[in-house]
Amino acid sequence: MNAQSNLARLAIAAIATLGLAATPAAAQPWPERPVRIIAPISAGGGADVAARLLAKSMGETLKQQVIIENRPGGGSVLGTTTAAAATPDGHTLLWISGAHAINAAFNRSLPYDSMKSFEPIGLFARMPFVLVIHPGLNAKTVPELLALVRASPGKYNFASSGIGSASHLGLEMLKLGARLDMVNISYKGAAPSLAGLIGGEVQMAMLGPLSVKPHIASGKVRPLAVTTAKRSAAFPGLPALGESVPQYEMTSWYGMLAPRGTPAGVITRLNEAMTIAQSDKAVLDSLAAEGAELPRSTPQEFRKYLEADIARYMALRQKLDIRLE
Repeated sequence: MNAQSNLARLAIAAIATLGLAATPAAAQPWPERPVRIIAPISAGGGADVAARLLAKSMGETLKQQVIIENRPGGGSVLGTTTAAAATPDGHTLLWISGAHAINAAFNRSLPYDSMKSFEPIGLFARMPFVLVIHPGLNAKTVPELLALVRASPGKYNFASSGIGSASHLGLEMLKLGARLDMVNISYKGAAPSLAGLIGGEVQMAMLGPLSVKPHIASGKVRPLAVTTAKRSAAFPGLPALGESVPQYEMTSWYGMLAPRGTPAGVITRLNEAMTIAQSDKAVLDSLAAEGAELPRSTPQEFRKYLEADIARYMALRQKLDIRLE
């Protein structure tokens, strides 16, 4: 009995010790300091504006400051690398766009694994691109444009914001889907490519709503379609490109990741804070001009979304002679 009693007392003492050791960690508040969201993009663009809207709302929900830290470079690789190496305690996060999936498919020398280095938090917003043409082009609908290009193989050019950009790959997808022969003219960003279109250096481009809306209103460019699977409320009257090119879809999207190993409870709270932001009237009103949809997603659903987008670009890579470094 004495031996059994001693064993019992030792077991109770061990359990108590473990409980005391676990208590500080379990009770440790989060976030205990400002949360940093690394945005691997330049300040001022649509993706940056959306990130700041989310950060403001999340800060109010989490009762802690949420800061956007812009780290552009290497087609978003620089900032993404920094986030992948951050301490996984929920105080450093990563803001991503479709460029994250594009890099995963086309860049063979990434210093991180696009999926395994991170924990998905959620998909925040999804927007269309707009297919626009020079107003001097004799086409007022997508079918008319396709007929024009097919009649003169190699004659027409399209602008892109750089090799491997969404604007480039979106038009390469159109070439493949509609069996077109046209030439990519690569510019250093969306603004120069838009200037090239307005100036008549190229005949068409696929650009974000905010950048083209003023020029659509002034008549400097002519819109033909949005690139989402269905029509957009931001462009009433414009058809979806998929109505003329079966199964065509090209979207711009934003989401958020955390470094691998970030606690599941923290991921859940971050996802909840994002969901609250997606119902915030200020956020909704600010993104309405982009035709943004703010779809709710669990971390698991966002993982599947990201995996599917990477797989789509991997399939496209097999058909294109493109390599990002």
